[in-house]
Amino acid sequence: MIQETGDDEDMAERPLLEDITQSTSTRFVSFTAGSHRFELALMKADYFNNQTMVINLPKNRQALLDHEAINRDGHLEHMFQLSAMEAEELRNYLPYLL
Repeated sequence: MIQETGDDEDMAERPLLEDITQSTSTRFVSFTAGSHRFELALMKADYFNNQTMVINLPKNRQALLDHEAINRDGHLEHMFQLSAMEAEELRNYLPYLL
């Protein structure tokens, strides 16, 4: 069942801290690295301040990344719940995708 969005009176009861609509560019990539398969969505928007929102689709995990962040020790492992080996394989691909 589809519910209609409320009117302005309903929104007054549910105040938003921020409501921004912005055009984005989204790229979907799938690749294998070593023995691991990665399926990612990469979103770019001015809102992200020169970073890319990288979404690991099967694991439903995301992070805002730039070249500095992907090389930060333990960052990919933590954000995407990856082993050290998986993170290193992903780290080798990401500079070409961002």
